[in-house]
Amino acid sequence: MTPLYAGVYLLDAPYAIDRVYDYLIPRSLCDVVHRGSFVTVPFGNGNRKHLALVADIKDESPFPKHKPILAVSTDRISLSEQMMGLALFMKEQTLCTVGDAVRAMVPASVLTRMTEIYLPALGSERTPTDASHPEDEQIAAYIRAAGTVATAQLRRKFGTVTDEALRRLRERRIILRDAHYRDVDAASYIACRKLAISDEQARALVSGTADTPLRSEKHRAVLSVLLESDDPVSDKELCAAAHCTQSVLSTMSAKGYITEHKQLNERRPYQIEKLPDLPPVVLNEEQRGAYLTLCDFVDSSEAHAALLHGVTGSGKTSVMLALISHLLGSCKGAIVLLPEIALTPQSIAIFCARFGECVAVIHSGLSAGERYDAYERIRTGKATVVVGTRSAVFAPVKNLGAIIIDEEQEHTYKSDMSPKYRAHDIARYRCAAAGALMLLASATPSLESYHKAVEGKYTLIKLTRRYGRAVLPEVILSDMRREGQTGNASPLGTLLCGEIAKNLEVNKQSVLFLNRRGYHRFVSCRSCGQAITCERCSVAMTYHTRRGSYTEGSLVCHFCGDRKPLPKVCPTCHSEHLVRGGYGTQRVEQEIGELFPSARVLRMDTDTTTSKFSYDRMLGQFRAHEADILLGTQMVTKGHDFPDVTLVGVLSADASLYLDDYRASERTFAQLTQVIGRAGRGDTPGRAIIQTSNPDNDIIRLACAQDYESFYAREIKLRRLLVFPPFCDIALLSLSCEDEKALLLAARRLYEETNKLIQGEFSDVQTVIFGPFEAPVYRVDNKFRMRMVVKCRLNKRTRAMFASLLTTFGTGGNSDAQLSVDLNPSTL
Repeated sequence: MTPLYAGVYLLDAPYAIDRVYDYLIPRSLCDVVHRGSFVTVPFGNGNRKHLALVADIKDESPFPKHKPILAVSTDRISLSEQMMGLALFMKEQTLCTVGDAVRAMVPASVLTRMTEIYLPALGSERTPTDASHPEDEQIAAYIRAAGTVATAQLRRKFGTVTDEALRRLRERRIILRDAHYRDVDAASYIACRKLAISDEQARALVSGTADTPLRSEKHRAVLSVLLESDDPVSDKELCAAAHCTQSVLSTMSAKGYITEHKQLNERRPYQIEKLPDLPPVVLNEEQRGAYLTLCDFVDSSEAHAALLHGVTGSGKTSVMLALISHLLGSCKGAIVLLPEIALTPQSIAIFCARFGECVAVIHSGLSAGERYDAYERIRTGKATVVVGTRSAVFAPVKNLGAIIIDEEQEHTYKSDMSPKYRAHDIARYRCAAAGALMLLASATPSLESYHKAVEGKYTLIKLTRRYGRAVLPEVILSDMRREGQTGNASPLGTLLCGEIAKNLEVNKQSVLFLNRRGYHRFVSCRSCGQAITCERCSVAMTYHTRRGSYTEGSLVCHFCGDRKPLPKVCPTCHSEHLVRGGYGTQRVEQEIGELFPSARVLRMDTDTTTSKFSYDRMLGQFRAHEADILLGTQMVTKGHDFPDVTLVGVLSADASLYLDDYRASERTFAQLTQVIGRAGRGDTPGRAIIQTSNPDNDIIRLACAQDYESFYAREIKLRRLLVFPPFCDIALLSLSCEDEKALLLAARRLYEETNKLIQGEFSDVQTVIFGPFEAPVYRVDNKFRMRMVVKCRLNKRTRAMFASLLTTFGTGGNSDAQLSVDLNPSTL
């Protein structure tokens, strides 16, 4: 038999060595190893076990010697051809490793788990340890006594000296390092019981007519409950119905009266129930035209991209629901992406009411088990409609018909962690491979997407008016400069307070938006002028009050999460004259409580939404009219549909205009347009109060007018003149290191290496380089950061140049600085 070889990618390899390695497939594994399989292989001089993905099966290999594949790591899952292609596409497009791409696509609980272990080397007892480190002998003796010990166990027992001691013991060949792989079944099971005897025997035992009657009343009760059920009964239900304990069930199983069974427990955190006799979606003329156009696209079974641009409240969701109904009727599936978890409860309720058991939910707030169960339902075809945040774009939907990206302009669709992918790019690849529709939807589409629609690369579909009798809200600009002149230092202006009072009188709801959490933005010293900064980061700490109190609080760093009590004196000059400045959602909440004591206020920000279902609970309370005012950060600005909200207030509307980012104007326009659109979505007209110190700003005025076309024409002209996306691509090269001197040396080296590549091998690549310079926040969590910005056009050559830089820095070995490359980052 001709030997077969497998080309594999190691799932934990760094980028510098992330390539295909050839392994021999043993005859015993020839039938089970195929492209897309997960296998265990030995790697390196020490032959450490590694989890790998099979990328290719071949008859020949150019290498003379080959190590054999040790085992198939898991037979529960493998990657399809399309998903294999997607992993390699992500490696090329985002400059990530194949392992990072696989972990983004597959739930972590599906993959085999590795445990690093240590064991004594042969004859190690005769090798002396380093006398200057007595802990070495203690650890070596512990490993000899145990035989094999997990690294985590050693760290728990010996503390911080463990890693260095293990390194010294390995160098002296006193111990050996290995890896133990464990195939974990991520499914959940419920213990159930059923009769092990016939029904006649059970009835005789219950009635007391059996030859050997049961003496225990509880035993008879258990048999009675099981006689009434055709299916196995869970232990929990059985104990409750028979008023017995678990020990009673164990005794009866041991005596052979009942048997234990394991029943799959499908974890569903959301109530998925289809409403009976739900009428079909009613579309107006504009919506129906959009629906028919989209149906033509999905029926053609060819890849298409469309942009559904509609004003806020125009009924874009209704068009999506009608389209998904059409897809399900054609036996096709759909993925619906949402920008934030906060939008998930409302969307789940809408989609589940119409599609019921066909719906699966995926987002980062789910537990590992819940994500696994959702993944399995999708993979096996039980769920054909997937609703979720960014990671749901990888859902293995069978016969994919469409991927819908709602509020497509949101920066949350771009991952800031490796793999640094953009959901749009993944959706585009998957739709092209499956002959499906990529539908982008927004009232404020990104300039890049709208530009593609204008150029004809996407089909532009417009909805120009609100659904039904709803009209766009009246927008009033409130000049906060006048408030200061009249002595009002409150975050709430006079006009906004008056409108809130009117709403409370007529029992209507209000939404207030402030994109800052906490109570005070900073605490500074009047004597020396210094703000109290984080010891681990180069930023001022924010003052947060304790829950339930406005008088007690602490300082919190919004970057590393460090928290410390408010000092009584300045850490720099020891002055007692400390002053708090700025305001956040906590301060506004207190102001509302003082101005409107009877108002019921819900504050929705990162501090109040830490528990698993906090979004669902708070939004449900507001929708049920259990609160009069919803105050929050950006999570309250988009996608929500509250019919009784007739007033929207925006505090510090111009704060985001002055951010050091070329997208500042675009994001401010989108944010204001979206939050204004939350008002007047029912039959009662709405109004929006925009508090600003710059009421003449063009961006604010265009957002108030909901005039996207004028904003686009203005902004695209500016982008063209300054050569910013979509007229170029941007690569952000970031260096981070705990040693500041090493970082500065690495930054110089990065600049030199980049210029060397541009002047040599990649002289055909056109670039404009800025930097290196300090990151906007120079130090985060005790790591100093430098960056370099490169304007370019992304293609194979450009990506190859950045890949070369990553490889150079990954194999340099003379610096602790880490290099990362983010292509078209969400923020600069």
